[in-house]
This record gives sequence, structure tokens and C-alpha cells, in this order.
Amino acid sequence: MKNKHKLLIILIFLIIVDAFVFLSQRRTITGLTPGTQATATVSFTIVSACSIPLSEGWNFVSFCANLTNKSLTKNLEEINSSYRYVLEWNESRQGFDIYSPLSAEKPFETLNENKSYFIYFMESEHHLNIIGNLYNDTAILLIYGWNSPIYPYEFTTNMTKYLNTIAGQFRYVLKWNTTLQEFDIFSPLSAEKPFEFINMGEGQFLYINDTLGATLVYNRSALQ
Repeated sequence: MKNKHKLLIILIFLIIVDAFVFLSQRRTITGLTPGTQATATVSFTIVSACSIPLSEGWNFVSFCANLTNKSLTKNLEEINSSYRYVLEWNESRQGFDIYSPLSAEKPFETLNENKSYFIYFMESEHHLNIIGNLYNDTAILLIYGWNSPIYPYEFTTNMTKYLNTIAGQFRYVLKWNTTLQEFDIFSPLSAEKPFEFINMGEGQFLYINDTLGATLVYNRSALQ
């Protein structure tokens, strides 16, 4: 991360220097009288390492950064008028809690950094930038039944390798297909797998069939 920040600072510096040199040379520009000074505006956008693509309709997402601020409204403020619902899975009762910005009653107002979330998005597309430190190694306790843990990393990894720490303890993995607006279902017992990888920002459901539960271990170096 330190190297990435240094590189970003160097790139910004070079952009500013280049603009300064361009203006100081007072080059002749077509349509301008020689000697006339031109002005220019330099702008840039800093994209978060955790940038989640959103499409119109339901999106099932993981906030792939350790949230600096866990407020739901703060993390979704750049799409403030463009989402209608946020759904959080309640493992205890095996059902969704539903947040709506238009509702007076809010079942939750902070995001659980260990969970995936459904977001109903009302525009065609957007990349949601999440502010926070990138995850290192971590682990999440899963109960018997359906769980919606995050996928915490900003890179793609193989599903079999990713789920190796709970091998034999899960029955299904569900990822949301935003195009079809339905789940794709991965089963270790099935010969046909609709997907083989999990990507940055993708949410997931895991069905744990071990009555004692399981611990999903995330190891950055092992999964890269």
C-alpha cells in the first residue's frame, strides 16, 4: 500500500508539472494570437482500490475494504439518490433485514464489515468507491445454515482454493448474476460449476452443513 500511495503522489506531481510547463511556454495555439496566454484546467479522480461495479436492479456486494466509517449513509453517499433498498442477512432468523432511505424505521444504520449486502440500484451503472484499508489475513465464524460473509480482497481468486479452509463443511455457494437477476449456484458435489472464481466486490451466500459451524479463513498471500 505504501508503494501504491507513493506512485499515486508521483503521478499527481508529474501531471501538475506537465501542466505548468505547458502554460509557461506560452505556445501558439490555433485560433489564438501569438503571445496570448492560455489557461487550462487539470483534473483527476482518485479511484479506491475497492471499487464495486453496480448495475440497474439488484446487486449483491462485498465491501472489499476495512471500512473507515461504518455508517451506511456515509458509504453510500455517492449514490445517495440512486438506491432504494439495502438488504442485510440476519443469520439468527435466516431472513433479510430491509433498509430503505424512505422509511422512518431503520432496522440497521451501520454496515457489518463481515457481511455481504444486497443493494437495489436505480441507475444504469456506477462504480462505488469504498474508503478503508485493504484487508490482510482475517477469519469469519459461520453458523449452521445460510451465511452471507464478505469476500474481502481486491483481486480475483479461485473458488476451490478460496474455500479450502471449510472443505467438507459447506454445501452451496451462491453468487448473484446481475444480468439475469438471479443466483448462480456452486456446489462442490456437482460436476458442472457455473463459476470458478470470485471477484472484487462480489457478495456471496454460503450454506454451512456442519451443525457445529465453520471458520472461513482468508489468507491474502495464499489466494493471490
